Amino acid sequence: MNQAMPEFSAVVRITPEVQEQLANSNALLTRVKGYVVESDAQAQTVNVDLQNIKSAAKNLDGIRKSIVKPLDEARSNAQAFFMPALDTLKNAEDHCKRLLLGWQEKIEAARREAQRKADEENRRIRAKQEAEAAAARAKAEEQAREARRKAEEAEAARQKAIAEGNARAAAEAAARAAKEQEKAQLIIEAAEAKIAYQEQVAPVIAPTPIAAPEIKGFSSRTVWKARVTDKQALIRSAAERTDIAALLLVDEKAANRLAGALKNALNVPGLEAYEEKVASSRMG
Repeated sequence: MNQAMPEFSAVVRITPEVQEQLANSNALLTRVKGYVVESDAQAQTVNVDLQNIKSAAKNLDGIRKSIVKPLDEARSNAQAFFMPALDTLKNAEDHCKRLLLGWQEKIEAARREAQRKADEENRRIRAKQEAEAAAARAKAEEQAREARRKAEEAEAARQKAIAEGNARAAAEAAARAAKEQEKAQLIIEAAEAKIAYQEQVAPVIAPTPIAAPEIKGFSSRTVWKARVTDKQALIRSAAERTDIAALLLVDEKAANRLAGALKNALNVPGLEAYEEKVASSRMG
């Protein structure tokens, strides 16, 4: 069975009488704007026009409602007819987006894991290089100390030869001392050069490439939001900081209800109860 189609259209006609009433409203406003109340007679005149204005407003509002009602019904029918399908499609859209976001998050997690492994391997390589460099420096320093010790022995032999008047032995000892000093320096320089070279040629591990297929027409972005975790702490912060005071919106309706109930007895820091005259009128 085919479902009956709801009515989506409405015909609105503005009669000359309604147009005349609309024009008269401007005339009434112009007239009352020129009033000054300084006597009982003038007050009565204003009150008569007030009654006429309320009557005209009631009449126009009735016409408005008679016009708006079929329009509202047509709108309501259109909403009721289309919104279930639109809501279903929105639900389907959101589900697809969640799936695609989940897929992107998996790819991103895989990339982070690949980067973590690469960083860990690079740290291991650097630690090994540093340990090997430290061992090489220690070995070179030990060899250099031995060469310096031999140089000191040669220097002692030179001094002894000089004391004994043996010029030849003194010259030979001086040559040995110089040779051992140079050897010690060369050992240190060679070790440092080798360490520097190994640092330059050391491999750098790059993360495993993880390519995600391009999803045409779909993209995502990061949006930062805030949630309240401690309302009292937020209130204290807003009280102390003018830059976030706007986060606390005053419920003026609730404040007015409190003032109406307590009147002068209202005692809330930051709130003040005050009187305000509100005019009312009923048609005679």
